[in-house]
Amino acid sequence: MSDWFEAELRSEAGNFSLDISLSLNKEIGVLFGPSGSGKSLTLRCLAGLKTVRSGRILLEDRVLLDTRKSISVPPHKRKMGLLFQHLALFPHLTALENVRFGVNGGRREEIAREWLARVRLESHGNHYPFQLSGGQQQRVALARALAAEPRLLLLDEPFSALDGPLRRNLRRELRLLQSETGIPILYVTHQIEDLCALGDRVFFIEKGRITGSALVKDLLNGQKRFHFWNLMGWGNVFEGEVSYGEEGYPIFSWDSGRLLLKETEHTGPATAFIRPDRIRFLDPRYPVDSEIAPNKFSGTVEEIQMEGGIIRMQIMTPVGLWQVEQGGATTPARIPDIEEAVCFAVPPVAIELIFIKR
Repeated sequence: MSDWFEAELRSEAGNFSLDISLSLNKEIGVLFGPSGSGKSLTLRCLAGLKTVRSGRILLEDRVLLDTRKSISVPPHKRKMGLLFQHLALFPHLTALENVRFGVNGGRREEIAREWLARVRLESHGNHYPFQLSGGQQQRVALARALAAEPRLLLLDEPFSALDGPLRRNLRRELRLLQSETGIPILYVTHQIEDLCALGDRVFFIEKGRITGSALVKDLLNGQKRFHFWNLMGWGNVFEGEVSYGEEGYPIFSWDSGRLLLKETEHTGPATAFIRPDRIRFLDPRYPVDSEIAPNKFSGTVEEIQMEGGIIRMQIMTPVGLWQVEQGGATTPARIPDIEEAVCFAVPPVAIELIFIKR
């Protein structure tokens, strides 16, 4: 069976170069990687919002881009829906009017109402964006994107600003909508929970290149799951066990270490993922917050890379090698030297758990 969607793209943005190839069927694909890896740029190129140097895009046997043949279908004719983290709802239009804006043809009102009903907001059609909660605004934006009947939906971290329970609810709703409509989705995230809860297939991207791909079920249950995790090339991954400690607190433990968790709904075998940019670099001049003190580690800096305003470090500790990223407000007072002793801590809320079957 041929793929529903295929793309090969080469583009530049300043000193950053993008060179990717990916394909997707009628499923949810997740583009996963660290900040600055080219995820959002990929979506902009696919949607036609960014000029590419060379490439080819095929969607449902329709050529949208072929630079060798000088074919480039304009964005509004590509039949792609694009939803950013910043929803861009029109503040002067009601929820119904926002959805109707994306619909063409004589049934605009009817179709807009149908989609508001599908996202369970039929009673909020006359509300303006400022009168809606964050989750309701997300649903309106999603309804607007889907009401245009796209052949592919591109989502750029649309749920990243939402809290955990609301985020989980919207993931379930999105999964259900995709199952009902059959519209393939390419979803950008650097959240492991999004990847595992939403995706059928994952594409790992780093520095503008696809480093590998896998079925999400193989990440969770397959014999080669650690091989796939290592394809990411980013993040701290440990395979171990979730249990309750002697004091009644949930902990994650592996061969050489343990981490205090904030909460857990389950116990048993699990993979823990900690994003490097969620780790707290500690300044020895100040006391350690009691919440993160149990997850404090000491080690030696083995490698430092500077990329833009981000400091990426490899730190060797008694419990293994850690990736730590610092940038912006979390940048240490000074950049440590190679082989310098440093301390860092893992906030319990930064530990993402994926429970696995053995």
